[in-house]
Amino acid sequence: MTTLDNILDFTGREKFYRFGNADGKYWIVPARGMRTALNLYQPSGIKGKMVKALLPCLHWIAPVRKAIKAQTINCRLCNELHSLLCKLFGVQGIEFAIFEGTPSVHQKITMQLSRGNRILGYCKLTGSNDIKALFEKECNTLERLCQCGVTGIPRALYCGTLSGGTHIFVQSTGKSASSKVIHEWGTMHDEFTRMLQEKTRVVLPFEKSDYYSTIAKLEQHLDWLPTNIYSDVVAKAIKSTKEKYCGKQTEFCAFHGDFTPWNMFANGKELFVFDFEYAAMSYPAGLDRYHFFTQTAVFERHWSVDEISTYMESYAGRWIDKELYAMYLLDVISRFTMREGGKVTGEAAKPFVLWGKLLEKLI
Repeated sequence: MTTLDNILDFTGREKFYRFGNADGKYWIVPARGMRTALNLYQPSGIKGKMVKALLPCLHWIAPVRKAIKAQTINCRLCNELHSLLCKLFGVQGIEFAIFEGTPSVHQKITMQLSRGNRILGYCKLTGSNDIKALFEKECNTLERLCQCGVTGIPRALYCGTLSGGTHIFVQSTGKSASSKVIHEWGTMHDEFTRMLQEKTRVVLPFEKSDYYSTIAKLEQHLDWLPTNIYSDVVAKAIKSTKEKYCGKQTEFCAFHGDFTPWNMFANGKELFVFDFEYAAMSYPAGLDRYHFFTQTAVFERHWSVDEISTYMESYAGRWIDKELYAMYLLDVISRFTMREGGKVTGEAAKPFVLWGKLLEKLI
């Protein structure tokens, strides 16, 4: 994994603050231009939102920094990385903020790049060859989606490796200081997913689809699940799906794979969606909405399985198709099982219990 030492020069004089949250995530933001830099920080809790609102005004007060356990550091980008980014964005100097990544086997550094109040783009960095492959996949996906005429997404600007072995993927953005994160599903989300479906629609034999490949991998590795409690439920759901669709021509479209409020923002009435790391080109239409719903229900509303089930049976949840929801759950169970390589333990195992219980209620 790429460390900060690989991309930062700590002899620099520019002042930054490093702070974290209870989930073990860390951010590094500059003292100068902090309000723009904090666009990288998208907290959902009240404490985090207060930090984002007040830190640009109060960071110079030592007790405030102590309260959020902020560490003061001085640094700048290493010369090779700074030169590359300046060339890509056509500027003489570049400013940055860093998110050190979500703790997981796919943890990588994400950097927001700016110049004054203007956000230029983002880059991801890693030392892992596995994550490098994800960068290349995301780069290719963005290029394919652009060729299909999909709008409201980044342009891939660069995908390569620095001389020290750090892999880097750089992309554009439509983000500005006035961009808003929308936490409730609405018309913009409907319009974006409908456009994605229309622009990328394809009819294939079910067995030739990316979705089939995903559930086939899960079927081969049911013993990788963190507990055997729900393996029979998963096997039953896979069997039911294959019986219905195998041998048939089926309509598919592109699938974002991590369609959540923290991977998109609104500019006026238009949605801009990024982070296509887990995207695929041939999935059943509509699965992105189930991911948005489940992630916000669990991580923002802190709903239990029973509360999600109650919602599904309510008038507000009338949009939910139980068959599609089950197909989504098979996808997310498979992707996270494969990501962990058969070693789903600790914190990584917790979502599987919820997914398994939900799947049991749906089939």
